[in-house]
Amino acid sequence: MKAEEIIKKIKKEEQRLIDLLKLNYKTKIKNASILIDEMELNHGNIKSACSYIETLMHHGNAAQLLSTKGDVCTRIKELILIETMANTEHEDLTFTPNDQYSEHEILGIIKSDVCMSKCTVENIPKQLLKGDSADLLITTRDSTGKQVIPKQQVKAKVRKPDASWEDINVADNGDGTHRVTVAGRSYEKYQVTMTIGDTQIPGCPVMIPVIKGLLKTIGSQGSAEGQYSNPWSVAINKDRDIVTADTLNNRLQITNLKGKFKKILKFEQFEKTFSPHDIHISRDNTYYSLDNNNKQVVVSDENGHVIRYFGQNELKDTRGIGISPVDGNIYVTDCGGHCVRVYTPYGKYLRSFGSEGTGRGQFHCPWGVVIGSTGMVFVADFNNLHIQVFDARDKYLYSFDCHSGDGDMRCPKGIAIENDKYVYVTTEIPCSLLKFEVSGKFVCRIDSDSDGLNWPTGIALTDDVPNRVVVADWGSNCIKVFV
Repeated sequence: MKAEEIIKKIKKEEQRLIDLLKLNYKTKIKNASILIDEMELNHGNIKSACSYIETLMHHGNAAQLLSTKGDVCTRIKELILIETMANTEHEDLTFTPNDQYSEHEILGIIKSDVCMSKCTVENIPKQLLKGDSADLLITTRDSTGKQVIPKQQVKAKVRKPDASWEDINVADNGDGTHRVTVAGRSYEKYQVTMTIGDTQIPGCPVMIPVIKGLLKTIGSQGSAEGQYSNPWSVAINKDRDIVTADTLNNRLQITNLKGKFKKILKFEQFEKTFSPHDIHISRDNTYYSLDNNNKQVVVSDENGHVIRYFGQNELKDTRGIGISPVDGNIYVTDCGGHCVRVYTPYGKYLRSFGSEGTGRGQFHCPWGVVIGSTGMVFVADFNNLHIQVFDARDKYLYSFDCHSGDGDMRCPKGIAIENDKYVYVTTEIPCSLLKFEVSGKFVCRIDSDSDGLNWPTGIALTDDVPNRVVVADWGSNCIKVFV
């Protein structure tokens, strides 16, 4: 029974290949028939024109020759334009057997020659973000424009900054199309060329600009919708919108990543005016806002309905807030108390760690705070000019200075973490956005002097690839998005 089943499958596959050959044969016969008709038509036109001209020459008088001059010249020009060389390009078909029939149940594929002028490259992006990728689609066709599987090898390579070429992978889809994945690297332009049988596809090489650094600036100074007054920090909600602590406007403002205004949240039920210093959003999209005027943490839903508030008895001068993904505890940096205070998700005060000083585990105006997936706590120690790292039990582990290859960067403020691998930091002297490994090894400066950061504070990361780094630019009264 098993042998009969295998024979049946092979016969079915055999018939598929024969049908494919018959279809190819019918297409070729049809095209040949059309070509013959065109040639016969052209031949008839030539004979008719020649007969007409010969008759005039042998039997026409001078008046007739002069009167038909225009018509004769037109016919001669038409004869000259007739394509007399028929397109009889011979296209070989090749059967390539499959060595692993038992796995794919395909005996093989039929390959044919391609016509380079009919082959195309599609899905070419206008630009790539650094770290992003895109799939280019190569379609191979024969002289009739029919999509075919090529006999020739399809290759692709990218030009490196040193002007050398590097091969990149080409995925064969098995249907006359190939996929070339290009990735945005540290190139100003991504130049990729694609060939079929060592002949370059028309339109190549393809040039794709790579965008890095500043991607977008959102907002301007003011109190209207979409404007800011000294924005302190930012967070990303479940809808991938930017939620900004718009400090001197005494509100939270929400825009999408393109900068379109969506909503304003205000809290007017407290004794003093609500003045947000930082904002953190939990996994369930609950908003935790630091209200420095009232020395408290305000917990609300996405529509601005207050759920609870706490911290009035302990907090002195708040700067940053973070939530532990391990136990949901709330970490608040207290610049006035030179420490980090820890609360339960429901607002119960648990403990604090740190004290004023310059030693290990001591702070001088701690600013931003972020917690990794294992509970490691990273604190931007503003006046001590470094980042301090603690474990989930508040034990000091290590610290690193905010120095970079671009100079001496000091006074860290905002801090964010990416996949427990990288830490992003804003610094005040000079105003910049830096990237480090979690160990403290400097990776790069993301912004440039021309980006005009002016007292950058809070940072948030989007969850797409590549990450967008969203920065609250306090001094410029705007939000800046980097990649």
